[in-house]
Amino acid sequence: MIEELARKKKMPQAPAVTSMGEGQELPAQASIDNAFITGGWVILSNSHLAIEYMGKMEHILNPKDKTIDPNFRLWITCEATKEFPLGLLQMAIKVTIEPPKGLKAGLFKTFNTMINQDFLEKVEPYDKWRSIVFTLCFMHSIVQERRKFGPLGFCKAYEFNTADLEASLLYCENHMNKSASLGQPYSWVAMQYMVT
Repeated sequence: MIEELARKKKMPQAPAVTSMGEGQELPAQASIDNAFITGGWVILSNSHLAIEYMGKMEHILNPKDKTIDPNFRLWITCEATKEFPLGLLQMAIKVTIEPPKGLKAGLFKTFNTMINQDFLEKVEPYDKWRSIVFTLCFMHSIVQERRKFGPLGFCKAYEFNTADLEASLLYCENHMNKSASLGQPYSWVAMQYMVT
């Protein structure tokens, strides 16, 4: 959604994205330093994996020896955690995205945010591709909706989040395109295995 917002704002360059974790502090810092100058946007995702670095962020964002372009924006995504620095939370604008309530609302959100007409016409034959897209989106909405029941009825916890949905759609798209180019039938077993 942040990248889509950058496109709508006609940003000269796409936001620099860094998935935080072990050893990602230096690439994140380089992106921030560059965006200070260019006025770009930086996205630090999974920041709960770099709590120590987040503790330094308040000082990084208030440098004494650097001028910050007024268009600079830093977007931080994080799971809820009590260890997240309070000072950084207090100086930030917070946005939360609650999952939609109900199966119909979940499907509606998916088809309004991720799926458009161009996406539905990416792979031929269209009827099979559209069926796969709908099936994956339906499964995603069902799994998201049934989280409120906890582990009841499942042998282990699994959320099939939006990233899983995107990865599944990308795999199916690549598999169908490759099979079509080689003149081979689709392997429904392989697609099912990769998705579930």
